[in-house]
Amino acid sequence: MLMLVRGWTAATAFTALRTISQRTNVKLRDVAPVVVAAGSHAEASTVDAETSSAVLDQLRQHVLGSAFDTPAEEDEPKTG
Repeated sequence: MLMLVRGWTAATAFTALRTISQRTNVKLRDVAPVVVAAGSHAEASTVDAETSSAVLDQLRQHVLGSAFDTPAEEDEPKTG
C-alpha cells in the first residue's frame, strides 16, 4: 500500500513500516497485516483492535505526510 500510494521504493516502504513498528511498540509482523488490511478496507484479523488502532494512527500520519516526506537531513534548518 505504501509503495502504491506514495510511489515509494521497497526499501523506503520497509523503513516506514519499521519506524511505525518502533513508534507503536508493535512487532513488524503485526504492523504489516494492519497496513495490508487498511489498503484493502478489510480488518486485520490477526491483530487486536488496540494494536490496529495504534498502527493505523501512525500510518495515517506518515501516509498523509510528515517525517517520511523528506530525508532527515533536509528537516534541519539551513544556516549561512
